Formats: sequence, C-alpha cells, structure tokens
Amino acid sequence: MCIKVYQNKQRCIKTLKDVYQFVERIHFFSFFLVFSTLIRNFAIKTKTMKELQFSIIVLMTVMCSALILLLPGRVKFDTVSNRSRWLMVGALGLIGVQFLVQYITEFRAIGVTPAVLINLAFFIPASALMSLTVLNLERQGHLRSIEKWGWLMGWVTAMGTLAIVVWTDGRPLENLSERVHWTEVAISFLYTAMQMWYSFMQFRELKRMEAAIENYYDRERKGLTRWMKHAIAVTGLMAVFVPVLIFGPNILLIIYGLTFFWGIFMMWFSFVQYFTSNDIKRVQEAEKNAHEEQIEAQMEATGELAGTLSPDTMQHVSRIVEQWVTTGAYLQAGITNPVAAKAMNIPRYQLTAWVKASGHNSFTRWITSLRIEEAKRVLKEHSDWTNEAVADHCGFSRTYFQKIFKQETGFAPSEYILLVKS
Repeated sequence: MCIKVYQNKQRCIKTLKDVYQFVERIHFFSFFLVFSTLIRNFAIKTKTMKELQFSIIVLMTVMCSALILLLPGRVKFDTVSNRSRWLMVGALGLIGVQFLVQYITEFRAIGVTPAVLINLAFFIPASALMSLTVLNLERQGHLRSIEKWGWLMGWVTAMGTLAIVVWTDGRPLENLSERVHWTEVAISFLYTAMQMWYSFMQFRELKRMEAAIENYYDRERKGLTRWMKHAIAVTGLMAVFVPVLIFGPNILLIIYGLTFFWGIFMMWFSFVQYFTSNDIKRVQEAEKNAHEEQIEAQMEATGELAGTLSPDTMQHVSRIVEQWVTTGAYLQAGITNPVAAKAMNIPRYQLTAWVKASGHNSFTRWITSLRIEEAKRVLKEHSDWTNEAVADHCGFSRTYFQKIFKQETGFAPSEYILLVKS
C-alpha cells in the first residue's frame, strides 16, 4: 500500500515537472513570437507606433502571467522571494498598462508632450518597483522606509506639479505650451536622479553579496549574481535614456524599444531561472555565513575587530592553517569556509581575516591558488594523467579546471605540460 502511494506521488511529481517545462517553453516561444513582430514592424513600418505598442502589451502580459502562474510553488515558503516576485509583476504590469493607454488614446499621434505625460506617470513607479525587486532580495527584505516609499512621494509631487501646470496652461492637449514641456523635462531629470540613487544602492549591495560568496565557496560563483548585474544595467539605462528618448521621434523610440525590451526580457528570464534553480539557496548560505562571522567576531573577548587579527593571533592562525594545508584537505571538492574553519578548530572570522591579510583577498582565491599549485605539480610529475584525472585530484570539475588554469597561468594544461618538458 505504502509503495503504491509513493509510486503515485513520484508519478504526480514527474507529471507536474513535465507540465512546468511545457509552460516554460510556451512562454519562451511567445516572447520570440512577439519580439519577431517588433523586428518586422521596425523593418516594414517605422512611421507608426501602433504595432510596437500592441506587441509590447502582449509581451508584458506573457511575462506577468509567467511570474503569477509559474513561480508560486517555488517561492510560497519564502516571504522575501514572494514579495520580489510581486514587485516584478507590478513593474512589468505598469509598463504594459502604459502602452495600453498609449495604444487606446493615441497620445503619441497628438504630440510628443501629451505622450510624455503618460510616460512619466508610468515609468517612474515601474522603474522604482523594478529596482525594489532587486534591492529587496539583496537586503533579504530589510528595506528602509525611504527606500520603500521615497519614490511614491516623489511621484505624487511630480504628478501633482505637472497636473497643476497643465491645468493652469488652459490649452488643449495637442497644443500645450513650452512651460508644460520644460516642466516635463525637469521631472524627467528628477526621475533620473531617483533611479541612479536606487542603482547606487543596488550596486553597493551587490558588491557586499559578491564578497560574501567569494569568502564562502571554494570556486568562483559569478553566475549566482549575474541576473542582478543585468537588472542594475537595465534600470540604469532606463534612468539615462528614458528622459531623452521620450521626447524623441518615433524612429528613435522603436530602435530603443527593441533594445530596451530585449534587456527587460533577459532580466525577467534570468529572474525566473534564479528561482527555479538552487542559486538563491547558495547565495543565502553565503550571506548567512558572513552574518554569523560578524557575530562570532563580536562575541570574541579578545578585543579584536572584525576583519583584523593581532600579531599573536595571526601567528597562531598561520601555524594552524599550514598544518591543515599539509594534510591536503583543500583538495576536497565543494569545501566551504565554515567547513575548513571547523576542521582547523578556529573561528570562521579568524580564517577569513587571515586569508585577506595573506594577500589572497578571499577564501575562493586562496583555495584556488592552492589547487592550481597542486595541479602544476601533478602535471609535471604525471604528464600521462588526463585532464579529468588532474581536475578530479585537485577538486575541480574538468571544464572549470581548464578555464581557471589558463586564467591563472596563461596556459592550457596541455600547453603547460609542453612548456615544462621543453
């Protein structure tokens, strides 16, 4: 009975995975269908915005539906991730609504200034929510009030000012005065300042996360934060180019639209991949370790500051590290900072501080340098070994070994063997 229940459960899980993969393919195919429509419109009919606007409405609908329908099972037990998902839905939804309004009202056909009214009304909150999506994940949900609501106060002030200027202008939308135009220009640059502020905070938090990852894993994990780099780049481009291009001619908007919405799609796709893989858990492990290191340092009664060691402690840690290295324990694949520190019987923060003081900057770089030196020795003494054998012996995967060996030495393993023989 129990065996049958287990088998049925496994079949259900496999069916759900198959359905999930099928839906993922549909969404990815839908994007390329929409994007090809954008390119066709650009190539055939660059003087009208209607096709471009409709295509973007469909694209945003597809992307929002994927976040709403596909991710709940992945993030429902993680409040921070779930909040970021809805922030992304809000950002993409606002962009879609903006183009829907443009499509229905044809404000762009009336004139540039009326269209800018719509652009500013939706781009400010959309880009702010997109920025908060990343910042919320980087901060693990710990956002300050000014970060969460500062954009809203700025948006209300900007839209209120614009409404007053348009109302006192007393002219029809198709014939607004220069005063309205320059008010929009001023608000556009205020939007740029707001977005650059968010981008600065995102970049600062990203560097902190990368440091935590580098001080935790035994190999480079740049892919864990790649989607965040992409998101920061996209929102940064919005901040720089949107204020200029919303006043530009249709042809510029279409060219920019093709580039910009490709960037948004790649950010969205990377965002989905981040949650459907184990990357988010790996990042959380590294950040948790960094936090625990700080607590360890604060709890120590030695009077040492986090990140520094007294000369006596430095000598003590150096002796212990040397003993650990002689055992060859660093060749164990997948070793992490806390595992190594526990084997040495020293606090994690002391190992991290010693690694930085010794000139290796991070745990990853230190372990990699040890393994590369061992790989050189093995290649010299056992030139008949295959790359797989050398990589396995040194704690690398074959692909990563070839990449990192050439990066560190300037030679591929096979080239290094020939160099040693000559």
